[in-house]
Amino acid sequence: MRGIIAIGLVFILALVLTAGVEAGPSKFKPVKPAKVKIHARGEAFCPTSVLSFGGIVIRSGRCYVVYALRDPRGTFLAFADPSFRIPPGQIVRLSTPAGAKVKGRIFYLVPIRPSVVIVPINSIMLVGFRTEDFGPRLTFTVVGVPAPNVVVVFEAAAPRY
Repeated sequence: MRGIIAIGLVFILALVLTAGVEAGPSKFKPVKPAKVKIHARGEAFCPTSVLSFGGIVIRSGRCYVVYALRDPRGTFLAFADPSFRIPPGQIVRLSTPAGAKVKGRIFYLVPIRPSVVIVPINSIMLVGFRTEDFGPRLTFTVVGVPAPNVVVVFEAAAPRY
């Protein structure tokens, strides 16, 4: 009886080891982004193609400044007109004249879910970010804020010229 169990265990062990050898090293390499760029706070972001996230479509062909905005509805990345900027690092209340001026120049609000508070409620602040262009998608990572890994993945359409 022990001999049959021993032969069975040797047979199973041989199958396991053979399966590992046949698989060999992975043929799939990790996908590397074609282009990586880090944007400082207040630096203009000019997408080369139309970006979409859920039902939000961000038009290409113009430049934007990116803010973190928090109001009673939630926290958002706000893509705004770069002609008026608040100083980098300054938090501006939306109820102030400067806040109202920035809020009036926002084109798109993209909802995000940070793990910690980035800006106080009813406030706006310029943020830095990193973009990684993978072709059909653009990964947008907010940097320089207390919330690590705030990432938005946009689907990118083919560039139109």
